[in-house]
Amino acid sequence: MVGIKSKRPVMISIMCVIGWVMVLFSFMYAFSPSVKKTGEFYPALYSFVICMQFISCVGIWYMKRWGVHLFILSFSGKETLLLLMNDFNNTGLGFLFSILFLLLSFIIIIVILLYYRRMDLNL
Repeated sequence: MVGIKSKRPVMISIMCVIGWVMVLFSFMYAFSPSVKKTGEFYPALYSFVICMQFISCVGIWYMKRWGVHLFILSFSGKETLLLLMNDFNNTGLGFLFSILFLLLSFIIIIVILLYYRRMDLNL
């Protein structure tokens, strides 16, 4: 399927919109005062990972395989960063959002992997 454009399935469109909403909320979190207190370089690293998630959603929207690779890489990077900085919210609404974003990311990964063969290899 190199160079052949395929029509984007509705499920991929829905997952991309959900991914962009997650990116929007994550950017708001990246500039919160609690994140700035965590470390000097942490807001920059976290913002970089969120930018990678946004770019990967654009790639998935255009049915490109590099978007899937980048989404999985940015998801892994974000979770590793949260784990290393011990920034998992353990109480209240923040904990619910953390679990919700984690579950939504897993669902997005599963859905995009189902359509992986239909995606284009080219940039």
